[in-house]
Amino acid sequence: MTDTATTADAERWLVDHLRVDAQMRGLLPGFRHAGLSGLLLAYGRLFDPAPWPGGGTPPGEPGRCYTEAVSWAWASEGELAYVEGMAWDLVYPVEHAWCSTPEGAVRDLTWPRPGRAYLGIPVRAEAATQIMAERGPLLYAAEGMGSTLAMEWARDGIPAELLVDVGRPIPTDD
Repeated sequence: MTDTATTADAERWLVDHLRVDAQMRGLLPGFRHAGLSGLLLAYGRLFDPAPWPGGGTPPGEPGRCYTEAVSWAWASEGELAYVEGMAWDLVYPVEHAWCSTPEGAVRDLTWPRPGRAYLGIPVRAEAATQIMAERGPLLYAAEGMGSTLAMEWARDGIPAELLVDVGRPIPTDD
């Protein structure tokens, strides 16, 4: 990705990456979605990259995005949603977690500069906190593979009461 690439370019590349991955994996018998990529495409939303408010350095510890994001979302008393998904860093997508404002602006606590694009599943902070206390990150396991919860959601769908209506819908495939 060049420095002149826009957020729209990065979003398109991120969505295309997920579509190719979901197509390659295919739909398993009894599943609603083709793995984690299919789950992100079905429930995910796009979020607007934004610098940290006030121009300062984000306060979170690098490498601890899940813990930092869920802690901040929970402490915000409903102002922020917890989001887990993928962010396009400089040249490729990475698994990541961040917070979102009601307007869909990213509050990335652990990256010193915003990513180029963010696509994730926004979850109510209280629900994310409770689930993560019992099971860890919602979509990703420590080994970098999809979590068992993500596979349950790929099979059964995500309960609607967990989701927050923030961010922008993913454009349909033309």
